[in-house]
Amino acid sequence: MTLAIEASHANKAKRTGVEEYSWQIIQHLKKVVPSDVQVILYSQTPLLPGLADLPANWQSRVLAWPQKMPRRLRKGWTQTRLSWEFFRHPPDIFFAPAQLVPMACPEKTVVTVHDSAFVVYPKLYGLASRTYLKWMNKLIVKKARAIITPSEFSKNELVKYYGADKNKIFVTPLGYDKDTYYPAFDNARQGIPRLSASWRIARNDTRPIAKKYILSVGRLENKKNTANIVRAFDIVRRECDCQLVLAGTPGVGYAEVEQAILQSPYNKDIILTGWVETEDIAALMRSAEVFIFPSRYEGFGIPVLEAMASGCPVIASRGNSLPQVGGEAAIYVSPDDIGEIAGAIIKILTDQNFKNQMTENGLVQAQKFSWQKTAELTWQALR
Repeated sequence: MTLAIEASHANKAKRTGVEEYSWQIIQHLKKVVPSDVQVILYSQTPLLPGLADLPANWQSRVLAWPQKMPRRLRKGWTQTRLSWEFFRHPPDIFFAPAQLVPMACPEKTVVTVHDSAFVVYPKLYGLASRTYLKWMNKLIVKKARAIITPSEFSKNELVKYYGADKNKIFVTPLGYDKDTYYPAFDNARQGIPRLSASWRIARNDTRPIAKKYILSVGRLENKKNTANIVRAFDIVRRECDCQLVLAGTPGVGYAEVEQAILQSPYNKDIILTGWVETEDIAALMRSAEVFIFPSRYEGFGIPVLEAMASGCPVIASRGNSLPQVGGEAAIYVSPDDIGEIAGAIIKILTDQNFKNQMTENGLVQAQKFSWQKTAELTWQALR
């Protein structure tokens, strides 16, 4: 049996969201797929170190595609180059971890659909992206033998908006890297790694983290509700001497975020990091007082697990998948209620016993998830 996997999304040095999932699921499937199954990783460019470390029954196949073109045109690789490859050499099974499927795909195709945010919040996406994603989801529902979603929430959304057959949807909760995300007080570790020199040099903001701080990780955009995080911080800062660290790059709606920061009377205590390497994100989480994640829409929400595993109390938004991830170990707020967001932050900052209990509960909750479990469930869906 031959299993083909789309690996282009995983094959990136700087990964977020779907790309990180693609990397992790491929890495852990290497430990799960039996040795008598031949696996082929298809990518546009040679595989990066780590991803290129392949078991004996695995191989890499590069289907070259011009890289010097607008990003939206690079999507043509799936519909043209990959389709042509499958027409000539069809595998027994094709797995697409990044919510896409080529027009010419094997009869047994399995696709991971991460979310349907572009349907619920169309204004957060450009017209071209929204049109492509809607078309792609319709194609997935039509062609995929099985569909994988990271949460019951995403499964229900796919049934609701696309009429997908719920019986062919497999829920495989995601995980986190346990070698990277762990609490500062873990006796098995060698203390808290310092933030790397490369982070201090490369980040956009030259102001130091000099106080206890609230941490947000993710694109600075409307979907992540970054502007309301800043507005809630204004309320918190009047009562608590702290800083807000926004770790991420600008996304759709960044102008509103930028305006909120400029209007904040405490903008000198708001730190913009730009892109942050994984190890430094983990270090930031270990030392943060609160992790704030009031996203407007999430198919899963890996950062919630990462923060909990790092011993950082979590505040997340209700009404999407996040309560399925955080369980009873997080505080849930309305993403549109700035006062509620601020109140939750203040509660953690001012009540040490409450904070300690949240930390303990979060560590227990995080242990329920792992990439190994995700890979095992994924293999069940692929067979």
